[in-house]
Amino acid sequence: MNLYIINEVLHDYTAGMCVIAAESMERCEQLFMKEFGWRDNDLHNQSMQKEFNEAPIKVIENINHEEGIVSYVYGGG
Repeated sequence: MNLYIINEVLHDYTAGMCVIAAESMERCEQLFMKEFGWRDNDLHNQSMQKEFNEAPIKVIENINHEEGIVSYVYGGG
């Protein structure tokens, strides 16, 4: 399992961040979109996908943690 630290996402005036434990970057993206891009609003979902695609992501490999969202914080204003 890897730990993905995703910066400059979850914007609300300023950027937030999210930490996800996942086996791969692809699975990390799926978990991110499931948690934050689930709305019936295509514009919101496209915005969340763009944030993820453009985010700087730090990866810490081989951690002992269950898969899922570990922590997150929305940006503030």
